[in-house]
Amino acid sequence: MAFYSSGQVKTLYLDPKSFVDGSRAVFELEGHHLAYLPNMRLLNIGVFGTATPYNDLIGANAIIERVTLYDGKTKLTERNKYGLYRGFVLHNQRNSPAMSIASQKNLNRLGFQRLNSDGALQFTLPNINSTTARDTTNNAMVELRQVLPMLNAVSHLPTDLFPNLRLEVVFNTSASSGVYNNDTNAINGQSIPLLAVDVLDDKNVVSKMNKGLSKGIQWLEVEHDQVLYPATANGGGAGDQGVEESKNFKLDGFKNKKVERLLLIKEMADNTKYIDTNAVQGFGKYSSIAFFNQKHQYRLNGKNVLPDEGIIGDAERLAYMVDTYGDSFAFPGSNYNEVDITGLVETAEGEDGDRYRGQLDYTGVYLGEEVKDLQVTINRTGLQDGRDFKAETSAINLHYFGEVQRGLVLNKKGGYMLAYL
Repeated sequence: MAFYSSGQVKTLYLDPKSFVDGSRAVFELEGHHLAYLPNMRLLNIGVFGTATPYNDLIGANAIIERVTLYDGKTKLTERNKYGLYRGFVLHNQRNSPAMSIASQKNLNRLGFQRLNSDGALQFTLPNINSTTARDTTNNAMVELRQVLPMLNAVSHLPTDLFPNLRLEVVFNTSASSGVYNNDTNAINGQSIPLLAVDVLDDKNVVSKMNKGLSKGIQWLEVEHDQVLYPATANGGGAGDQGVEESKNFKLDGFKNKKVERLLLIKEMADNTKYIDTNAVQGFGKYSSIAFFNQKHQYRLNGKNVLPDEGIIGDAERLAYMVDTYGDSFAFPGSNYNEVDITGLVETAEGEDGDRYRGQLDYTGVYLGEEVKDLQVTINRTGLQDGRDFKAETSAINLHYFGEVQRGLVLNKKGGYMLAYL
């Protein structure tokens, strides 16, 4: 926009109005400015205590649990289950930007380069680690338009319409957050976050932009529902070998809402299973783990969404994912468990990359209808496996993230109303 080069935009760096280390930060956007632009950035996301890399998949983002934008008591837009969805967003891009751009902002280690020595794939950029002190540790930044969908739909946030804007961020910096790749690494504290905002105080410019809001605002809010796929009776014993099971679940969280794309992320119900002798296994708790011989079918308002048995193969599942959500970072074995990838992938430290196997397995479909009844059927085949980390027979949380049509309609009194469309 022209006003960026005209000097009409000022960037402010806001300290939190209230901050509790490891728990919560609240930022208040003062109403004496005429408008805030939606390109808000959350800065200084990180911890200190140990000189070590952050989580491989989402980096320092691992300390964030929820981000919400309010206007007074009205919740405008929110991202809960932040870490799981952030893992998908960082996966949902091509290899080059994942490695060259996103890893520098998020302090993760996603994106691989082929090594000349043995041909293996590896994250080869220097690590940007946390340190032992608050004033020297490295921190991530979060572009909030990637997190809060409403911000992608508005040109600006005028304070005469939104007089009491407030951003709330919930943190967790305990060892259970998985921010470090070893749960014995000390976390002594959190960096104090900042909010970077661009403001407009030119009355003529803001007035012209306000005309674009007269018809209201529409966007796709990402909402969440969750069900539990129970553990097998034999818990990975000999009786599970080769046994196919099928489970059907009803998703009531999207009822009476028009859902566009629907994303599935699979998480171990027992998060301690991501840890082996204090070390995080691969990408850890924010990944999406693969079943063996999995099948997916969706039944929307009494009709199957997919033909025949639905999605039945690893390549087919990946194809549906890319067709629905676009390019995604992947490597051999990233979305299936059947083949050992030792020698094909290495960690950033040059160790065996088989720990990453089957940890970027996302499933995406398009619905495009108002939901009256939504059911999902998932099949998996058991394997005899003595490890704790086994998706084929363990209890799994199935997280469904659906794009739901939301709208903001202006009223004659100068206010607004939020509604599902």
